[in-house]
Amino acid sequence: MKVLIVVLLATLTLYACSRTPQLKPNRTAALYFEQLNETPATSDQDVKKVFNQIYADYKQGATEDNIRAVYADDLYFNDTFKIITNIDDLVHYMSQSAGQVNSTTVDILDVIRSEHDYFVRWSMKIDTTISGKDIFSHSIGMTQLRFDEQGKVIFHQDFWDSSEAFFEHLPMMGRFVKKVKTML
Repeated sequence: MKVLIVVLLATLTLYACSRTPQLKPNRTAALYFEQLNETPATSDQDVKKVFNQIYADYKQGATEDNIRAVYADDLYFNDTFKIITNIDDLVHYMSQSAGQVNSTTVDILDVIRSEHDYFVRWSMKIDTTISGKDIFSHSIGMTQLRFDEQGKVIFHQDFWDSSEAFFEHLPMMGRFVKKVKTML
């Protein structure tokens, strides 16, 4: 069974890579720049307070009330797993994610203010169980934030290596991800 899955994944990967001699456009990058251009510059905020409301203890903080208090109804949210543009989908996604972990904590290492944005450099620890396997992950990343006039997040873009922090730990898939990364 494992051999069949590996052969299937390798075949699909080779097929996807050989379909065109040029790199395919990155829809995530295109959408990022489109949203960045359409989103007004941020207003002043106590970023640590707002960010910690949900992420300091994600399992406890990712409640519907907290999410709706922090994020605007119409927004751009990309955590490298999913792109979301409305609060209802974000509430569902974050609540579901928080329910699937034993614990997730995010420690703010630094907050940087640019002309239009805030950048939060962080360290995240995840403790979860997937398919009976305990996963303990420690990763670093950065989040770009913009706030509206009411102080709610209207733009949230995470920059982190989700393959190392998450995918490499998954049963079967993790071995494949590590192998591909060593080949690069």
